[in-house]
Amino acid sequence: MTASTPPVVMLNGASCAGKTTLGRALQNLTGEPMMLLGLDTCFTMVPDRWAGGPEGQMRHLGFAYDRLPDDDGHPMLRITHGDIGTRMLTGFHRAVTALLAAGNPVIIDEMLLSDHIRDDWLHVLTPWRPLYVGVYCDDTELARREHARGNRPGLARWSARHAHHGMTYHLSVDTTTTDPATAAARIAAALTG
Repeated sequence: MTASTPPVVMLNGASCAGKTTLGRALQNLTGEPMMLLGLDTCFTMVPDRWAGGPEGQMRHLGFAYDRLPDDDGHPMLRITHGDIGTRMLTGFHRAVTALLAAGNPVIIDEMLLSDHIRDDWLHVLTPWRPLYVGVYCDDTELARREHARGNRPGLARWSARHAHHGMTYHLSVDTTTTDPATAAARIAAALTG
């Protein structure tokens, strides 16, 4: 990146892998105020009718939770996106690049939902030369965190198998046993290296 290009980091991984906690730890280590946003930021803007919950009558067009067959006896749950959900996500990606264009450093906290969404992110971020970081965590710890947070069971397991599809990373971190500060220090070093 050039001196005039704000830093951008994409943390991609499963639900409950610790991306948000890692992003906050990274914010504490950087000399500039890096904005932390991502998929959950986008989801908070979606009206209930187009969201995946029980009130989401339009979720087939927006975002839906689909129960899948169990994986080795464990529940599996995925998030799908219809045409309107795709439009919302791709619009959000462009909003992030507007923040970058205004000179704001950004940390993207992402769980890639599909190849199309992955490819759109890669397309819009290419000019900004992001640091791509794969965030991993083992199934047992993901399930523990998912249960502790009261999340729907199975999304962490499904996303651990799909979020990384087709991605190439500059750096990978495993949050199963690595604490956020240590992992964030590795990312910060890669940003300045």
